[in-house]
Amino acid sequence: MEQFNRIGAQLEKLWRDKNYAEDEFPALAAGILAEAALPEKISAWDVIGWTLGQTQLPEQKDLKANFGDPPITLYNSPRFHIDVYFWLEGTTAIHQHAFCGAFQVLHGSSIHSWYEFELLNKINAFTEVGRISLKLCELLEVGDTQQILAGRQYIHGLFHLDQPSATIVVRTHKSPLYLPQYSYHKPFLAIDPFFEEANTIKKIQCLTALFRSNHPDTDKFIGELLEGSDFQTTFSILSTVRHYLGQNQLDRLFNLSGATDRFDAFLEIARRRHGEPADIFPAVFAWQETIEEIVKRRSYVSEPEHRFFLALLMNVEGRDRIFSLIRERFPEADPLEKVLDWVFDLSQTRVLGLNVPNALGIAGFGDLDLFILECLLKGIPEGELPAALRAEYPAEPADALEADLSQKLATIRQTAIFRPLLI
Repeated sequence: MEQFNRIGAQLEKLWRDKNYAEDEFPALAAGILAEAALPEKISAWDVIGWTLGQTQLPEQKDLKANFGDPPITLYNSPRFHIDVYFWLEGTTAIHQHAFCGAFQVLHGSSIHSWYEFELLNKINAFTEVGRISLKLCELLEVGDTQQILAGRQYIHGLFHLDQPSATIVVRTHKSPLYLPQYSYHKPFLAIDPFFEEANTIKKIQCLTALFRSNHPDTDKFIGELLEGSDFQTTFSILSTVRHYLGQNQLDRLFNLSGATDRFDAFLEIARRRHGEPADIFPAVFAWQETIEEIVKRRSYVSEPEHRFFLALLMNVEGRDRIFSLIRERFPEADPLEKVLDWVFDLSQTRVLGLNVPNALGIAGFGDLDLFILECLLKGIPEGELPAALRAEYPAEPADALEADLSQKLATIRQTAIFRPLLI
């Protein structure tokens, strides 16, 4: 890995000449990576092979592998280090950094999303409420390089499309000036994922024990805890509760509403306790539910194009942005036709051993459903859909078509996979 030592030494000199000004570091790091073109000379597997063959590695900066599968430190200096991160699973986490630098794709490809956050309500030093909006989305391929800016000026998410993916990261050590290092929960919440408070941690662990034991007073204990909790702890409690309610296999198998009703009751306690700020919780958890549903659908398929399509839906909102990325990946194809083909394929993909109709999640999805979706994606107003249906199916009774339209339109709008396309 002499290549990494070389660029590390070169960057150390260049940055020292700039008096170690952090504002200068991202451009210097990105320039060094672009010039070195390491992906043309070294493979991700070379890094693994070298690591396994060493008696003594450089000091490893993330020994517990909190970020990467695994992260491997290849160069260390007093003020920055160079890592290679391997990724075996894509993640939709949106975050900012308490450091700066640059990264370069070494292996695989990614969807890169860049966000803005409009602060509306600062709850405390670790929790903020505001509006999260996507300002840029792009596909990154091997060799592509990005600067990493510290703090809120670089709120982003990387979803790794391939298994594995690998990135070279040149970064400063953590800077206290840019703490906390927020994570963002669409559409409204920024929270410090590294915040730890012993009492809260132990109480959450107790809730976990109650759920796993099926204790009859579980809901009573949760309600009493929520009635006296601060806003940040309330979110942690609700997140834990939602996780365990979502694991109720019986409810999921028979589509029972018990888990939903129980969670709504806890949301109501949060509203009474915190007033208007708590109004964001339903939207935050609804978006999480959408993402989790699409993640589940993605686990049902192995065809690369289908997995790419579902990855887009997990990370990008809006038909135009999604179509733009499809066009970038498949320049010879019509994005609308691609989407319709993929949706049809998913509707025909059976999932063995699970109580789901198909990989799309809609039973009986057929030509009429696909035509309605096509009209929506073309921007045809709902009021004009009956006429469009009569023109497409002139032999069908108009009353029957309109009755089908109402039910099918509601199903399409409520289906998690279609929500990002129809925003």
